Formats: sequence, C-alpha cells, structure tokens
Amino acid sequence: MSSGRTPRTPVRERAGRAYTRKPRARMGGVFALVIGLALLLASGAEFAYATALVGTPGRFYAEYPEQVLDGGRGGYHTHTVWQGTFRSDDGKVTDSHVRLDDGGDGDAPVPVTRAASGDYYVAKPGYVLGWLCGFFLGGCLLTCALPPLRFGRPFRPGDPDAPAWVRNVMRVSLGCLVTCGAAGAAALAVAVAG
Repeated sequence: MSSGRTPRTPVRERAGRAYTRKPRARMGGVFALVIGLALLLASGAEFAYATALVGTPGRFYAEYPEQVLDGGRGGYHTHTVWQGTFRSDDGKVTDSHVRLDDGGDGDAPVPVTRAASGDYYVAKPGYVLGWLCGFFLGGCLLTCALPPLRFGRPFRPGDPDAPAWVRNVMRVSLGCLVTCGAAGAAALAVAVAG
C-alpha cells in the first residue's frame, strides 16, 4: 500500500543532476571573494579608526585652508585641504603639521583619530556609517562567492536543489546587503544633515 508520497531521490543522485558546473562561475566566485575580502579588511580597519576603537583620539584645530588642484582625464577641479594642529584628548600628543581633507569649516575642532603611522581619520557618524556600509558589502560579496567556489555554479535564493548551508549563506548574504543599504542610506542622511 502506498502512502501517496513521491519517493525522495538520494542526495548523491540529486547532486549529480543539480550541480552541473559552469566554467566561468568559479572565476566569478574568485573575483567576488577577492573583492569581498579586500572590502572587509579595509573597511574594518577604517571603521576601527573612525570609531576611535584604535589609535589616539583627539581634535584637529584648523588654522587655514589651502586650495588643492586635482584632476586627470575627466578635467581638473579644486578642493579644500585644511592645515592645522592635532591635540590628543589626553594632552600627550600634539602635531602642528597636519593636513586634513575634511577639516570642517574652520570654526570648530574636528574629532579625529591618529594612527601609529601618523595618518589621521575623521571620527564623525557619517564616516562610521560609511565604513560600516563597506564592511557589510564585503560580507555580502564574500558569502555570495562561497557557493560558486564550492560547487562551480551559482545558486538562486529559492533553489530547491541547494544544500541547506547554501540557503543559509544566501540568507546571510541578503542580510548583509540589507544592512549595507541601511547603513549607506543613514550615512548619506547624516552627511546631508551636516
């Protein structure tokens, strides 16, 4: 007597049918992996400086602006670079030869973090959210790279032949993408608000 269910095909047999390899999928996976790792590492380090988790927190006091000419094939334009002084919050470090692209308008001190190499990172909410956006975009690319690298073919989120871990990875990727969009929108709103 039959229960009315269709018999399940074994996983190996299903895998043989479902996982037809696409030769360029692995190259796409490698590309997404490299870009995702680069974004994760760079934005993670920059995020740490923008939030003052590492480095020496302090203030940049703008003294005078300088117009700098930039350009290339698309034409030339100028932007303002501020010359000024950095003073750490604990008063132990002072540097009077600092150049900062985002030195504010010269009226109020700008919160910055000084790295050990002598570089300065602006510690404002817009920068924090921007680096957070880059971090989650890197996470999205990294998780999207895993299935093509493992199986040689991409999967769609609702693919019934995908293993459970691939479906979970795609959910994580979607979560990273949504968080990236929210952080990017918040960074834009904070930057526009001033």
